[in-house]
Amino acid sequence: MADPRPAHVHRVRVRPVDCDRQGIAHASRYPVFFEAAMVETLRSLLGSYRELEKHGIEFVTAETSIRYLAPARFDDLLRITVRVRTVGTTTLTLGFDADVDGTAVATGWNRYVSFGTPEQRGTPLPDGFRRAFELRTARTAAPTRAATTPRTGATRTSDTGRGTPTPRTGGTR
Repeated sequence: MADPRPAHVHRVRVRPVDCDRQGIAHASRYPVFFEAAMVETLRSLLGSYRELEKHGIEFVTAETSIRYLAPARFDDLLRITVRVRTVGTTTLTLGFDADVDGTAVATGWNRYVSFGTPEQRGTPLPDGFRRAFELRTARTAAPTRAATTPRTGATRTSDTGRGTPTPRTGGTR
């Protein structure tokens, strides 16, 4: 059974460089915050990002989505909860929920492709890494809609309660 706990919780303080003239964290900074949270998640699950590199693998961001919910301001401490949403043959999708003192400020997800460094193409995740991610795959509490994908017959769910799309699993776009 999947572990319902987050794969990792990352904290980052909003610095002046992260803010616009009004002292609010700029939208362009959230991908940077989420990338740092991804790297720290890999560190907590695999030991470090270098473990991937030792196997000739890098993660390349293939798709990203962010919804901004409320402002974070200079000197706020962002808490970014990271969950493993899906694990495919060559893909990993992580979900991110950022809050300040319990108030949600942003939510999003990134789909990464496991990219073989010598081959320069999508490469299957090594079994040990896949197991580490699969053990932490988040279950959706109550999907509002389930549909079968015509091409693959795979079931796809959509969680409209958060306004965040659920990416398809497996395959390529």
